[in-house]
Amino acid sequence: MQTKITQRTLASIDGTGTRTFIWDTALTGFGIEVSAKGKASYVCETRIKGTGRKVRQKIGSVDLMPLDDARSDARSMLLQAFKGVDPRFDKQEVEQAPKTVGQAVTDYIEAKRHKLAASTIRDYRVTFSSCLSDWEHLPLGQLSGQMIANRYNKLLDKLSVAYSNKVMRNLRAALNYHGLEPNPVTFLTRKDLMAVDAPRNRFLSAHEIYIIYGYFSTYQHPVARVVLFCILTGVRKNEALKLTWENVTSQTILFAGDIQKNHKPHHVPRVGLLDGIFGDRGESQDLVFGYTEYSFRKPFERFKQRPELDGWAYWTMHDLRRTFSEHMNLIGYAASDVSLASNRSDNSVTVKHYLGGQLAKENLLRRMYADLQRQVHYYWYERGDAETMVAPKDYIPSILVEPELTEDEWREYQESLVGVDTSTF
Repeated sequence: MQTKITQRTLASIDGTGTRTFIWDTALTGFGIEVSAKGKASYVCETRIKGTGRKVRQKIGSVDLMPLDDARSDARSMLLQAFKGVDPRFDKQEVEQAPKTVGQAVTDYIEAKRHKLAASTIRDYRVTFSSCLSDWEHLPLGQLSGQMIANRYNKLLDKLSVAYSNKVMRNLRAALNYHGLEPNPVTFLTRKDLMAVDAPRNRFLSAHEIYIIYGYFSTYQHPVARVVLFCILTGVRKNEALKLTWENVTSQTILFAGDIQKNHKPHHVPRVGLLDGIFGDRGESQDLVFGYTEYSFRKPFERFKQRPELDGWAYWTMHDLRRTFSEHMNLIGYAASDVSLASNRSDNSVTVKHYLGGQLAKENLLRRMYADLQRQVHYYWYERGDAETMVAPKDYIPSILVEPELTEDEWREYQESLVGVDTSTF
């Protein structure tokens, strides 16, 4: 039906049992869509210049929108279509900033859930609830730089510099996500108020490695097994503890992407000592070391209190990753090699394009791990009294002599890589 749409036209609209259209003769493309039950909406129908596609866009309800406003909106849509713009996608909803600080943090965590590890999400929640919970209902617009500085100083009075800085980094990330400008947390850096946290540089010495190795070789201590494994491979504590037997073959150890911090699968060759550390094989879903992250805490703390370890400078499981890197560096490996062996994210061209294949990585890791184990044997041979130094070239314990792989062993290794995307290694 075509007619000049007026107020009288609107008053005469009624349901006919079928969907109908009333097109305006005064403004081509402007009309009213009437449902079978008589519900009417203004619409605009036209072709997009350059595409030839006909599109129809609803403007608003006849009962709620004045006719003149609807006609004006239709003119705007027709003009956009003439310019080649599809009016259906032109309107962008204005992103509304969260009303409170608590909502800003919650929205940030929810939006980044697919990219953040569970431990990171838990960390955001804990830092906010323990240090900023009274700001949960604080209007975001009232959060000022001076408030941030005052709270930061209070945190420093009762918490470590590292933890206080982490609280502020987490809050800054959440506010940056919402595009808050200026971000009040940057007040600390603009005014040079951030305390400097001394970098952690703790790693186990040759004598300390000697003690750890003694607990493993003499007593087969279960905690010493985990500690020594982390020293010799450079993996993180949670990566070692989450390892199951289904990912351990006779030649390789696969740390799947879902337990890696950077989500990149990591293959570790079974070299020398690693076989002895594993012990007897269990069921495919069994944990290799038998501990969960929670159940490992108390045994680890008790282990550090044993007479031979008591009195050491404070150390954590993460310091073992640094121990791996430091001793690899002392042996003579470059930072890029250590980074690859540690499965760190590396953006260098060399690592990404020339050491990305599994074969190159396998050869490098096998050599690196053998050299590190040779170094550990040297510490043990000298009873931990020798200075940290590179093991003599002629000192090669028989346990580290790798046999040539048979065809069956090589085939088993290749089969262990089936279905694994090695292009991201």
